[in-house]
Amino acid sequence: MPSECVVCGADASVSDACPHCGTACCPEHRPPEAHDCPGTDAGMTTGWRVDLDIGTSSEPADSGTSLSTLFRPGVGLAVVTLLLVVVALGAVATVGPLGGDLNTTAVEHDIVDRTNEERLAAGVGETAHDPELAAVARTHSRDMRDRGFVNHTNPDGEGPDDRVRAAGLDCLTGENIYQAPRGALASSAAALADHIVRAWMDSVGHRRTLLRDRYTRQGVGVAVGEDAIYVTQVFC
Repeated sequence: MPSECVVCGADASVSDACPHCGTACCPEHRPPEAHDCPGTDAGMTTGWRVDLDIGTSSEPADSGTSLSTLFRPGVGLAVVTLLLVVVALGAVATVGPLGGDLNTTAVEHDIVDRTNEERLAAGVGETAHDPELAAVARTHSRDMRDRGFVNHTNPDGEGPDDRVRAAGLDCLTGENIYQAPRGALASSAAALADHIVRAWMDSVGHRRTLLRDRYTRQGVGVAVGEDAIYVTQVFC
């Protein structure tokens, strides 16, 4: 059942909720400036944090976009972290917590499908679902859950390219990760997948990774913990 927009009281679906703070909003009031979002300034709130580490490549920078303050040079790796900690949970769509019956495989496939919809709309072509990349992604999501961290680099110092190489794959790797409290914006697998992809698309760094035209394959892994959902998306 839809929740009510905090601004105008209109019906607000789960997928229309603000990707930064989780507030229930109608489409008109979804932009952060339309509902006085508390989670768009990392210096003033713990509502969200973006941690970017984008590797250099031969590809030109996005036209008309200055990323110099967002990206640090790396070595052939495009990796982006999005940590969403939903604040003011009373304002989140009242859909109830995820139960043990969440089909994480369905969420994974829905994220792949939604990602490909965005890629096709941007004219960069679909990526094929890769079971080997999905296994790498799933292992990292479970590792974040089990060891209590949210980062591309695990406590052993291993990053995305290390994990992909360990799986016997050789490619330039891109990675998006996502974490949010369990129960936030998750009335169904499709709604959760839609929210995650929309959150990535609303972030310059994540969108850049998600829409890179050199990628031809992707794998997604979802892990549900006691208090949070962890998602890893790996591209090659």
